[in-house]
Amino acid sequence: MSDSSLDHSAETLELEFMRGHIAATMALIHGLIDQGAVDRDRLDTFFAGFVSQLPHTRATLGLRMVIDQWRDKLRSGEEESVLRQRMFEVISGGKTLD
Repeated sequence: MSDSSLDHSAETLELEFMRGHIAATMALIHGLIDQGAVDRDRLDTFFAGFVSQLPHTRATLGLRMVIDQWRDKLRSGEEESVLRQRMFEVISGGKTLD
Protein backbone atom coordinates (compact mmCIF):
# COMPACT_ATOMS: atom_id res chain seq x y z
CA MET A 1 0.00 0.00 0.00
CA SER A 2 1.42 3.40 -0.94
CA ASP A 3 1.87 6.28 1.48
CA SER A 4 -0.95 8.21 -0.21
CA SER A 5 -3.32 5.26 0.28
CA LEU A 6 -2.36 5.10 3.94
CA ASP A 7 -2.90 8.85 4.31
CA HIS A 8 -6.33 8.58 2.67
CA SER A 9 -7.30 5.65 4.92
CA ALA A 10 -6.23 7.59 8.01
CA GLU A 11 -8.23 10.64 6.90
CA THR A 12 -11.30 8.47 6.29
CA LEU A 13 -10.99 6.90 9.74
CA GLU A 14 -10.55 10.32 11.35
CA LEU A 15 -13.66 11.63 9.58
CA GLU A 16 -15.74 8.62 10.67
CA PHE A 17 -14.42 8.98 14.21
CA MET A 18 -15.36 12.69 14.21
CA ARG A 19 -18.82 11.93 12.83
CA GLY A 20 -19.37 9.36 15.56
CA HIS A 21 -18.39 11.84 18.25
CA ILE A 22 -20.61 14.54 16.77
CA ALA A 23 -23.54 12.10 16.63
CA ALA A 24 -23.02 11.10 20.27
CA THR A 25 -22.71 14.72 21.39
CA MET A 26 -25.79 15.80 19.44
CA ALA A 27 -27.81 12.89 20.87
CA LEU A 28 -26.77 13.88 24.39
CA ILE A 29 -27.63 17.53 23.77
CA HIS A 30 -31.02 16.64 22.30
CA GLY A 31 -31.74 14.57 25.39
CA LEU A 32 -30.81 17.48 27.64
CA ILE A 33 -32.98 19.88 25.62
CA ASP A 34 -35.88 17.41 25.75
CA GLN A 35 -35.57 17.21 29.55
CA GLY A 36 -35.46 20.99 29.85
CA ALA A 37 -31.91 20.94 31.25
CA VAL A 38 -30.44 22.97 28.36
CA ASP A 39 -31.82 26.17 26.88
CA ARG A 40 -31.79 26.29 23.05
CA ASP A 41 -30.95 29.99 22.85
CA ARG A 42 -28.03 29.78 25.27
CA LEU A 43 -26.75 26.70 23.48
CA ASP A 44 -26.93 28.49 20.14
CA THR A 45 -25.04 31.45 21.59
CA PHE A 46 -22.36 29.11 22.91
CA PHE A 47 -21.92 27.37 19.56
CA ALA A 48 -21.86 30.71 17.72
CA GLY A 49 -18.98 31.80 19.93
CA PHE A 50 -17.22 28.46 19.53
CA VAL A 51 -17.46 28.54 15.72
CA SER A 52 -16.31 32.16 15.57
CA GLN A 53 -13.13 31.22 17.44
CA LEU A 54 -12.24 28.32 15.14
CA PRO A 55 -9.60 29.11 12.55
CA HIS A 56 -11.10 29.49 9.11
CA THR A 57 -8.99 26.80 7.51
CA ARG A 58 -9.64 23.73 5.43
CA ALA A 59 -8.91 21.60 8.50
CA THR A 60 -11.90 23.07 10.39
CA LEU A 61 -14.28 23.44 7.44
CA GLY A 62 -16.16 20.19 8.07
CA LEU A 63 -16.65 20.89 11.75
CA ARG A 64 -17.80 24.46 11.09
CA MET A 65 -20.28 23.26 8.46
CA VAL A 66 -21.74 20.54 10.68
CA ILE A 67 -22.18 22.91 13.61
CA ASP A 68 -23.68 25.64 11.39
CA GLN A 69 -26.19 23.22 9.83
CA TRP A 70 -27.18 21.94 13.23
CA ARG A 71 -27.50 25.48 14.63
CA ASP A 72 -29.85 26.36 11.75
CA LYS A 73 -32.17 23.55 12.84
CA LEU A 74 -31.82 24.49 16.49
CA ARG A 75 -32.67 28.16 15.82
CA SER A 76 -35.63 27.32 13.57
CA GLY A 77 -37.52 26.11 16.62
CA GLU A 78 -38.19 22.66 15.23
CA GLU A 79 -39.58 20.11 17.64
CA GLU A 80 -37.09 17.79 19.32
CA SER A 81 -38.45 14.77 17.45
CA VAL A 82 -37.79 16.50 14.11
CA LEU A 83 -34.32 17.57 15.24
CA ARG A 84 -33.52 13.99 16.23
CA GLN A 85 -34.72 12.66 12.86
CA ARG A 86 -32.50 15.12 11.02
CA MET A 87 -29.48 14.75 13.28
CA PHE A 88 -27.83 12.15 11.07
CA GLU A 89 -28.58 14.18 7.91
CA VAL A 90 -26.31 16.89 9.28
CA ILE A 91 -23.57 14.42 10.16
CA SER A 92 -23.68 12.75 6.76
CA GLY A 93 -23.28 16.06 4.93
CA GLY A 94 -26.75 17.54 4.65
CA LYS A 95 -30.24 16.69 3.54
CA THR A 96 -30.59 14.47 0.53
CA LEU A 97 -33.14 15.39 -2.10
CA ASP A 98 -36.02 12.93 -2.40
